[in-house]
Amino acid sequence: MHPERLKPENGSTNMPVEITPAATSDFLAIAALDRVAWRHTGEPFIADGEHVWRVWCEYAIVLVARNADEPTDDTADVIGATVMFPTVEREWFLHKIMVHPERRGGGIGSKLMRAALDRADAPVLLTVDPANVAAMQLYQSFGFAVRQHVEGYYRPHEHRNVMVYVPPGS
Repeated sequence: MHPERLKPENGSTNMPVEITPAATSDFLAIAALDRVAWRHTGEPFIADGEHVWRVWCEYAIVLVARNADEPTDDTADVIGATVMFPTVEREWFLHKIMVHPERRGGGIGSKLMRAALDRADAPVLLTVDPANVAAMQLYQSFGFAVRQHVEGYYRPHEHRNVMVYVPPGS
């Protein structure tokens, strides 16, 4: 599979990125990104940890974003990542999509989302805080719709909308 070279959109001055399947050796860099990508939420961070990223890199669909103009084999250049895995209901679950805080706003998250959805051969689920209107609108722009609202999804005060995307032809 050839990496997807994605150029900046809308006149952005950000460097182009390359979206590729993660190698097993990327797991430490992805775990490090995971620790910094979620600090803005105000909730205590619950890291997935290096162990689960190691498993996901080998057995799930994990895509990484790197600078396309400066590709290296060094895993430290991971600037974004997403993980999607199959469910027992024969659907996919898009568990995370994250971009390094210093690289946000350049369309990297959207490119990761599109690359993940392009690989889906069955409906894709994700969860989102219903108060996060910007995220809800972003996911809807990709074709996601709310399937269900769940009160106390994670903790009593953490409600979530379960959203679903149905790929064409599935």
